[in-house]
Amino acid sequence: MITRFSTAMSSSLAQQLADHLHRPDGQEDCCFVLWRPASGASRTTAVLVDLVLPLADERIVHGTVDFTSQYFLRSASAAAESGCGVGLIHAHPGGRGWQPLNQIDHDAEAAFAAQALALTDQPLLGMTFAGGDAGHSARIWQRHGARNYRPLEAESVRVVGEQLAITFNERFLPAPPTTTAQQRTVSAWGRQTQETLARLHVGVVGTGSVGMIIVEALARTGIGRLTLFDFDAVETVNLDRLLHTTRLDAVLKRPKVKLAARAARRAATAPGLRVSALETSVTEADGFAAAADCDVLFSCVDRPWPRHVLNLLAYAHHIPVVDGGVSVETRNGHLQGAEWRAHVAAPGRACLECLGQYDSADVPTERDGLLEDATYITGLSTEHPLRRKENVFAFSTAAAAAELAQFITMTAAPSGISDTGAHLYHLTTGTLDRREDGCYPGCPYDTTLNALGDAAPVVTGRHLAAEQARAAHRWLWSRR
Repeated sequence: MITRFSTAMSSSLAQQLADHLHRPDGQEDCCFVLWRPASGASRTTAVLVDLVLPLADERIVHGTVDFTSQYFLRSASAAAESGCGVGLIHAHPGGRGWQPLNQIDHDAEAAFAAQALALTDQPLLGMTFAGGDAGHSARIWQRHGARNYRPLEAESVRVVGEQLAITFNERFLPAPPTTTAQQRTVSAWGRQTQETLARLHVGVVGTGSVGMIIVEALARTGIGRLTLFDFDAVETVNLDRLLHTTRLDAVLKRPKVKLAARAARRAATAPGLRVSALETSVTEADGFAAAADCDVLFSCVDRPWPRHVLNLLAYAHHIPVVDGGVSVETRNGHLQGAEWRAHVAAPGRACLECLGQYDSADVPTERDGLLEDATYITGLSTEHPLRRKENVFAFSTAAAAAELAQFITMTAAPSGISDTGAHLYHLTTGTLDRREDGCYPGCPYDTTLNALGDAAPVVTGRHLAAEQARAAHRWLWSRR
């Protein structure tokens, strides 16, 4: 039985829905959709896959809208054939924001709940489109006994792609009051954007030099819920670029993620900030599940396997991933140049592999533990991306700022612009390259893996380095 629920769709699918449901005559309209479940640790998301538009004689518009049983059966058959659930979405032409379920809509959806479950093996998804501001609301009809189906309301509906647009259910996620500490922040982009930011559940994967700065910025911005992922501990070699750490932290080998959580609580401007510090990797099953509960993920890792996992979450689960990184070129101990990049992986945008952020051929190498093998690493070319580790704090701050700029652009849409492309900054020339196209032709993330949810291939497994790090932490602290 699902207890927490949300819905997600791509920007392109949302536009198709709006084009159909916005009628020039101002009357209601409806349409069926196909969806797949995407499960997290505590929340299940219905990811919309496709529309089943009505044929000319399959619905009757007369102020309100009715549809024929044939239309439902055709849609449910299409859903079953593709391994999906079926959903019904109808319009409230003048509505704005989250739309409560009225009695007429309740009865219309309830009448098909049992058939939907029987034909597709998935509950019926019900949705309402608010024509006044293009907001969405959703519920899922679960069986509670013979001929007893009840709707469970979603917490939110997110539209992901060019922009991140979320409609929140005020009953579950009411807008928190802004605080005096947020006065300058709110003056920059307004109360509505701040209310969206405050209700986001943001995950930060990797709390190293870039991730630690991002955690600090998100807490000060007023994000209301953070989940942090990192199994590594502070070492002396980290101190030149890791915010909020001391020599004592290195001596005690304190977990980076716990220091990041402590810093977030100190910096928070949101009342009642919730922070979860997980000493795990998103490549492990529990880490993946926790990441799937988030609305947005920041990728602050430099290894291929976690990036591979995050890439899947961005497209199969429709959770936008803000990614970036730093590359430094040296020769004989002298700086030759540096680059930092930032971008968002989401449906309609270029994925992390198409952007060259990792090579999927390197994922099995990491899964086999070879990247922890000094002999294997030594055998790689000095220019191999898996070997190069040069970085300094100044470049980490630049990369973190670039990722945060991508995040704010995606959520706040300044001057109506929410996607400025993938950015690559060159230190030596002071120039910025932009890539604005999507994935390369044939990319599986743009095609076969898109909106797969739980039907996507399993990309998690045992992470020996994470297991060893946790064991070392437990052993060290058991002796104190």
